Amino acid sequence: MLLDNVAVAPAAQRLGIGRRLLEFAENTASKAGFSHIKLYTNEAITENLSLYQRIGYAETHRAEENDLRRVYVVKVLPERPCSP
Repeated sequence: MLLDNVAVAPAAQRLGIGRRLLEFAENTASKAGFSHIKLYTNEAITENLSLYQRIGYAETHRAEENDLRRVYVVKVLPERPCSP
């Protein structure tokens, strides 16, 4: 699953909201049967990269698109047990 955009208002940053949004997206992707979740961020926003690394995302590559330097990351999601 590609997570297209996650943003938290500046006044609400550093309260764990971004992490909870990512957890929600990961749980939703897992329940829908996706094996991994991908996203990208601007290379200049190093705080995002640090967070993604801390919670299990791995960088796959970097590219320039539309004059933006982007960093692409992926996280393998835990397998969900099959229902009988």
